[in-house]
Amino acid sequence: MKRINQSLVAIILLCLLSGCVNYSRDSGVENLWRQPQSFTNGTTTNQQVLTALGPPSQVLAIGKQTLYYYLKEQVTREGLILLIYNDTTEISIFDRAMFIFDEQGILIDFSYSKLADNTE
Repeated sequence: MKRINQSLVAIILLCLLSGCVNYSRDSGVENLWRQPQSFTNGTTTNQQVLTALGPPSQVLAIGKQTLYYYLKEQVTREGLILLIYNDTTEISIFDRAMFIFDEQGILIDFSYSKLADNTE
C-alpha cells in the first residue's frame, strides 16, 4: 500500500511539474500594404504613402534618398515542458514593405516581401 501511495505522489508531482506552451505575438505596424493600393513610381508622394499606410517602422536616409521601411512580425510558439524533456517549436513570419523617395518626396521604387506559404 505504501508503494502505491509513493507512486501516486510521484505521478501527481510529475503532472504538476509539466505543462504546455502555446502563445502567439504580433509586433510592428499593421500590414496595410497588402490591401489594394495604387502606388506608382514617379507620381506617388511620400505624403500619400504616409496617409495610406501610417508611420513606417523605420525611416532611413540613403544619400539624397529616403527609405520608408514597414515591418510586421508574427510569432507562434508551441511546446511541451516536462521534468526531464522539453520540446518547443517557434515559427516567425515577417512581412515587409520598402518605399524609396527622391529629394522631392516622389516615389522612386517600392517592393513587398513574398507572402509566406502556410502549407504545414
